Amino acid sequence: MAAFDYANAHAVAVKLITKFGQPADIIKKGNAGGYDTSGNVIAAQPDVIISGIITPLLQYKQSEIDGENVQSGDSYVFFESTTLPEIGYMVTVNAIEFRVIDLTNLTSVDGIKIYLKMQLRR
Repeated sequence: MAAFDYANAHAVAVKLITKFGQPADIIKKGNAGGYDTSGNVIAAQPDVIISGIITPLLQYKQSEIDGENVQSGDSYVFFESTTLPEIGYMVTVNAIEFRVIDLTNLTSVDGIKIYLKMQLRR
């Protein structure tokens, strides 16, 4: 039996995401610094920006909406970048700001990345 070609699967995923997607930035908002309630200094932190290619919004099937993990109104996208975002990052799609709720990073046993699926919520 021939081994599955994960590198080729990744190349196909990148080709499809690039063909149907567009450039996007996934952002973790920084802060301006200041002081906490005890008077301790809070260091300023810049925004963290991850650039990549994002697909259009895709809708969950009604059977996938359970009201907890997937809520009505949630969408998902596929995102291609060399850097992985984290839950809580923000992204603007179709002029609407969404928060990353969950990440599904499909990776082979040998560590070859296939694709990243991000669940988004308003």
